[in-house]
Amino acid sequence: MAECSMNKGLRRGGQIAALGALIVALAIIAGAVGDHLVAGQVSKSALHVYDIAVHFQVYNGLGLVLVGILIRLWGARRLLCLSALLMALGVLLFCGGLYLLVITGQQFWAIFAPFGGTAWIVAWLLLALGLWRASAQLKELNNVDSQK
Repeated sequence: MAECSMNKGLRRGGQIAALGALIVALAIIAGAVGDHLVAGQVSKSALHVYDIAVHFQVYNGLGLVLVGILIRLWGARRLLCLSALLMALGVLLFCGGLYLLVITGQQFWAIFAPFGGTAWIVAWLLLALGLWRASAQLKELNNVDSQK
């Protein structure tokens, strides 16, 4: 996702959507692993932390699918591309940190979760702003077309 230029919008959007689908699939696997393997090895509170990571991984994986589809529809707009990057980074930092915290029992890994959460907040705000701007631009285009 290093480059998100307009002429690569279709391809980049497909890649982002595919990454989102992969992240959701991995969340489902992580949920099954948590239920069958991790649950018997950790406390209820640790399992709750693990479940939070799984749920947020699903939400943001679906967010990536959405952003990928929007990029395919509207082109690789900067705000959408940045939103996708931050969603993926948030999964790595937040979910990865929480999974490692629960599995290893090492508190050190918890330090990454707030950075991932912050990345998600910014990502979703950028998505909202990107949608707002795109809708305004599409409205202007529709007004110009209807006047012809």
